Amino acid sequence: MQTDTLCLGLLSSGPKSGYEIKQIFTGPLSDIYSLSFGTIYPSLSKLMDQKFVTCKQHTQEKKPDKKVYTITKKGLEYFKQNIVADATSYIRLGNYGDQIKSEFLLLILFSNFMPKEITNTVINERVLYAKQKLELIKYKGPLPPEIESMRRKKSADFIMGLAAEVIEAGLNYIEKNKGKLIK
Repeated sequence: MQTDTLCLGLLSSGPKSGYEIKQIFTGPLSDIYSLSFGTIYPSLSKLMDQKFVTCKQHTQEKKPDKKVYTITKKGLEYFKQNIVADATSYIRLGNYGDQIKSEFLLLILFSNFMPKEITNTVINERVLYAKQKLELIKYKGPLPPEIESMRRKKSADFIMGLAAEVIEAGLNYIEKNKGKLIK
């Protein structure tokens, strides 16, 4: 999916600064996709030139002005066309698997070359991380506005539920089978 489409999709739930968009991709969406400031700001600039977003500058004390971007009607239509095109391409190509990049899985792949204590520590740290991630996913308390607006969507609820199920299944598998690696 193009950065332009991602930015427009996030702006469809309300105005956001480039920093707020980045925060979403370092927070709730960090396991799904990664965006850098180096891709976000050029995309927002291009979207402004094309009149798909507008920008208002807000003065901040002792900080540079904050630029807040809002999707236009033209931008929303463009987003809807792009997301349908992306979905159609996804279906046509039949590439339904997600690419998973995992240091943990690589370490486990080569765990027979590590001392058992190190393998055990790697597994225990992964379990701790997964439990913390699960707590964050299941958290229902207040969130920053740029994240709260996304959480109210049915699609976000679906993604969070699926993520929780995947993490719980992974935790169960690790707990049942870690002895196979540490023997």
